Amino acid sequence: MKVITTLIALSSLAYLGLCDAGVATTYKSPYLPTRCHGNDQGQFPPEYLFAAIGPGQWNNGAACDRHYIIRCTSPIGGIGQCKPGYITVKIVEGRLGNRAPDFSIPPQAVEKIYTGAGRFKIEFGEA
Repeated sequence: MKVITTLIALSSLAYLGLCDAGVATTYKSPYLPTRCHGNDQGQFPPEYLFAAIGPGQWNNGAACDRHYIIRCTSPIGGIGQCKPGYITVKIVEGRLGNRAPDFSIPPQAVEKIYTGAGRFKIEFGEA
């Protein structure tokens, strides 16, 4: 039984370790309209677990409705700290500027993985 539990734990950690590295920041309201579904309130999952995705993954809107697992790895020049664990977010928007981060996440979801404000380093992968 211990062997099975260990294998499950290792496979979970390996999955998170094989993610891409990037940068995230907070995504403040207003959240509507979005590039994915306009003014439809139904596009937002509970607990603010949604995000805007940067130009590297946007792919002309193909990223809409995809889900990503995100884990904080370190703060960027701030006083915040990463929390253990990860969140899974649904993509509802694209942030397409030159300086856009890989993910912009509402503060209510960010607080589950990071204690500060501003940008922070992440690992992410499609769920």
